[in-house]
Amino acid sequence: MTSTSEVEPPSGAPHWYTIRQTSLMTGLPESTLRYYESIGMIPPIARDPSSGHRSYSDGDIDLLLTVSCLSATGMSLENMREYLSNQSHGSERAGRQMELMAEQGRRLDAEIERLQAQRRYVEVKVRYWQHIRDHDEHGAARILDQGSSIIEAARCSVVKKANTERPVDDKPAEGGMRS
Repeated sequence: MTSTSEVEPPSGAPHWYTIRQTSLMTGLPESTLRYYESIGMIPPIARDPSSGHRSYSDGDIDLLLTVSCLSATGMSLENMREYLSNQSHGSERAGRQMELMAEQGRRLDAEIERLQAQRRYVEVKVRYWQHIRDHDEHGAARILDQGSSIIEAARCSVVKKANTERPVDDKPAEGGMRS
């Protein structure tokens, strides 16, 4: 018996893909593909009549590639849903599409700032441990003193990120960042 992936469809016929092939093509795990379908992020996927397995079309792949790109930016499910819905309205909703992407750009800028603060923290710690390795306690103390604002900025960036990602009624996380 020949596997589906080895069968060439007739010329001009639509291509159909298994969930595994679709996962590989879009970079989305199979569980995520099922999840997106279950929450209505994507429309119901056609089923192979003989096996009942999902059969993804070229159109499904195109949609999932868009979803994958949006997801890769860290866009929320709610905003992805709105973005996808707006696509079919063309110029009528172009302004809102621009707003959604600009909002996501601002979120990414904030994330970049947090990552840069964390990177500076790592650099201070590398220099600190170099001095410790070299038995230079004074140099290590100087690095910590000079880097105190960097260390504090990194700590604040972690707290700020945790506060923006956690609903207000959540219990605070146990433990904390140690220097």
